[in-house]
Amino acid sequence: MPNVFRGKGNLGDTPILKHVPVKGADEVVAEMRVFFDDYAYDQANDAYQQVGGFWMSVSLWGQRGEDAARLLRRGARVQVEGVLKQFMYSPDGASDKVPSFQVTADDVTLCLGRVAGVEYKPKRELAGSPSEAAANGT
Repeated sequence: MPNVFRGKGNLGDTPILKHVPVKGADEVVAEMRVFFDDYAYDQANDAYQQVGGFWMSVSLWGQRGEDAARLLRRGARVQVEGVLKQFMYSPDGASDKVPSFQVTADDVTLCLGRVAGVEYKPKRELAGSPSEAAANGT
């Protein structure tokens, strides 16, 4: 059973869209770094204070990855849901491999706290449908 991950954090940079060959096909993936913060209530100051957190690499594949790279920017507050995976890598200048973790996301959702507006696409069933074409005389 995979390790399920869900957390809220802020993007360290705008997601980077890459094209990766997978089994002979060209797949699209958005790669991003997210800081998952931890806050606790401080009674002395009557406010929430950041008490910790951690950085995690996140990858989001396919159309959702394309959408994330197009819409999300550095600092955006997001919720990430996916599978936590461990891998080994060699840090710069080191000869030995060390363990690290990454989330392969099923979804990255924009949290609405700092969103100023939203623009919607036409409904899928209407855009390019035969009834719409008939209504437009095409």
